[in-house]
Amino acid sequence: MNSPSNIWLRRLSKLTVFSTLFLIFAGALVKSHEVGLSVPDWPTTYGKQMFAFPLSDMVGGIFYEHGHRMIATIVGFFTMMQAIWLGFSNHPDWLKKLGYAALAMVIIQGLFGGITVLFFLPPPVSIMHGILAQTFFIMTILIAYSLSSEWQHRMEAGLELSIRKGAMVMGGAVYIQLILGALMRHTASGLAIPDFPTMGGLWFPTFSSTMVENINAVLFDLDIDPVSKGQVIIHFMHRLGAVIVTGIIGYFYFKHGSAINEGQLGRSTLLSIIAILMIQFSLGALTVLTVRAPYIASFHVVTGAALLGLCTLLLLKVNSLKMIEWKLK
Repeated sequence: MNSPSNIWLRRLSKLTVFSTLFLIFAGALVKSHEVGLSVPDWPTTYGKQMFAFPLSDMVGGIFYEHGHRMIATIVGFFTMMQAIWLGFSNHPDWLKKLGYAALAMVIIQGLFGGITVLFFLPPPVSIMHGILAQTFFIMTILIAYSLSSEWQHRMEAGLELSIRKGAMVMGGAVYIQLILGALMRHTASGLAIPDFPTMGGLWFPTFSSTMVENINAVLFDLDIDPVSKGQVIIHFMHRLGAVIVTGIIGYFYFKHGSAINEGQLGRSTLLSIIAILMIQFSLGALTVLTVRAPYIASFHVVTGAALLGLCTLLLLKVNSLKMIEWKLK
């Protein structure tokens, strides 16, 4: 399995993973700068084929939106090459099917991106576009790990059931939190609570009309559109989700960290999860305190994706190979 062909396929799978993470960052920049309609047509760019559009015209919002499209096309090309390569390889059928599923997913994701533009950024479509991006990212990690040398050479046995269940809960919590993040971003709720760590001047929000009025008074001074009670609740749910995710990851580390460290297999991944979690929490606070500074908000999105990716990787590492193959077939 270490033939030159498989080695290059393994490298392509890793390139696809990191390219997808960069694509998520590029997409976050489009939303953070609110330039999703700076290129109003699709699949063309101002009537021109995408790669024929002059680089000199990529200015302002066009730079972010058209750049996002170009990166997405490149990721799609990598995914197509990966699927074809897997199809002609001697890898198991379930892995080939996973490659085809990833290709289908990236095509669907591209169509949702086009629909988002053609229908003027409808929130449900934009939210689904964001969720599919995270789901596709998980699939790229599944493929890359299944092709990795660690997969081929690691011991068969996984860790105990409680650790595997804990890793599953941790990954699921992060995935749900990212859905709440997409809901918040695409319903203009990112600053529905403009203060931190308080919420509308309160430590425990009441969601009363008085609280909403106080928030809108602050937003008025910041020259930001007023928000509704529903937007305040959506923002609070995301903050509450951050606390819950932090608690779940912290509990997992203190309960199972020593066992994972002894086994060595997931040690670096778990430590990376803790590091990224702290960065992510800090970026979330800074996003509010800087009034959604575009790059800080975008890094907040991409570190969230990185956290999901690391949780996915840890889940793969703590499970036995036979169990993973059985679930993926």
